[in-house]
Amino acid sequence: MREASTLDPTDADLAYQLARAYETAGAGPNAAKEYCRFLSIAPNAPEAAEARNRVAALVPVTHSSAPTVASTLFGAGITAYERTQLTEAEAKFAAAINAEPTWADSYYNRALVRVAQGDRQRALTDFEEYLRLKPQAPDRAQVVARIESLRVRPPSPGQALGLGLVLPGGGQFYTRRPIRGVLFLAGTSAAIAFGLQQEKSTKSIEQTGKDPFGNSYTFTTTQTTTDRPNLVPGIAIAGALFAGSALESFMFARRSAAEVRRVSMSIEPSLTGVTARLSLTLP
Repeated sequence: MREASTLDPTDADLAYQLARAYETAGAGPNAAKEYCRFLSIAPNAPEAAEARNRVAALVPVTHSSAPTVASTLFGAGITAYERTQLTEAEAKFAAAINAEPTWADSYYNRALVRVAQGDRQRALTDFEEYLRLKPQAPDRAQVVARIESLRVRPPSPGQALGLGLVLPGGGQFYTRRPIRGVLFLAGTSAAIAFGLQQEKSTKSIEQTGKDPFGNSYTFTTTQTTTDRPNLVPGIAIAGALFAGSALESFMFARRSAAEVRRVSMSIEPSLTGVTARLSLTLP
């Protein structure tokens, strides 16, 4: 198996089988090394989870205060993210994962980078891996909420605006806020009804006529008129509510797509030892 792996060091199956052979022979460090090589070649293979668990069980625990390769890459990923160099940040976190496949925070941060890139499906996978590796994470509830939000596509600001311009409250119904939508619709309808209210008035009018003999005379009649005195303010209020509904739904849809920045600290064990490290978690 060693000779075969030397001839083809990129074959994931050979690396895995050699690791199993070393482990069976009781050569723990060599087995861990081959498992890690297998993970670097095929990090998403079906046996990857088992290989990570075997590495964690085989690597001896030591104490070290020196920064690991993974922590250096992790820090470089944060720096790249803060500079909005998303492609580089994703590559750094991926490298950190290859160096320490069981470090949960690397998956979390890569997920956030992928969210910023619009890669929702792979971000969801990374969040799920973060929870698998860190089931007792203090932010578990928030991460679960992120996963659920990634499974549902966020509302489109353009579509929210368009529906808001078609029907008062339409944008609010589209962004899943029916109560607000009903309020906008009812307010606009009430303003239109107010503007269309009619008022009748009666007034007396003196008119002049002639009798059959050609003599002029005056007489008084009553005339009823109908008008809409509230038409202009009613239509103005309705128009303002109509436009306000569309604009509010547009702004809400834009805000819902924005990520809230947060910073957290954690202490993580290293595969090469119990290394206390301070890690900044991206927004």
